[in-house]
Amino acid sequence: MARDTSKGADQARRVSRPRRDRRQALIDAAIELIGEGGDADISAAAISRRAGVAHGLLFYYFTDKQGLVAAALTDVLAKLATFQSPRVDERTTRARLEGFVRRHIEFLENYRTVYVKMVREGMLADPDIERVIQDARAEGARQVARLAGLGEPLQPLTRAAIRGWVGFLDQAADEYFEAPELDLDPLVELTVDTLLGVIEALD
Repeated sequence: MARDTSKGADQARRVSRPRRDRRQALIDAAIELIGEGGDADISAAAISRRAGVAHGLLFYYFTDKQGLVAAALTDVLAKLATFQSPRVDERTTRARLEGFVRRHIEFLENYRTVYVKMVREGMLADPDIERVIQDARAEGARQVARLAGLGEPLQPLTRAAIRGWVGFLDQAADEYFEAPELDLDPLVELTVDTLLGVIEALD
């Protein structure tokens, strides 16, 4: 039987999509379009078309496009937090930290365009998006502190030092992306050495 590609069939598919799937489809579509970079159309209409849902659902779930972009960024950063978590075979502090750094850089490389547009370029300059970024940086610092065996709550000086190192990690990742001659292994080693040196200085 031939596949029905009529407008009516498309509408039927949209209506039958579960509510959670429709919301996630909009998030996924936003991430895809932002990730295409360049002159990609990331209007509300284009995102809805890519998601295969009615245009009005974007505003139902997210109020406006800024709300959708904030949700998309939250989704990407949640994936990052999961991806850079320690593996069962990383039994020492150094192994866990090196694994964290390596996976952090690899993830940013995979989501490079999305990361640059949303984080580096401050896409849409929206307070909600800035809040998502700040919360993610704070959680990243807490994740690093746990991997390093630092007790919580962190003292103000320790918290400032760890957050500063997280910024250093992202700058090191930028250098890696922009310098093809830079090998990942020595960069990971240097980045972890830097963190351990910061922690030692706090003692």
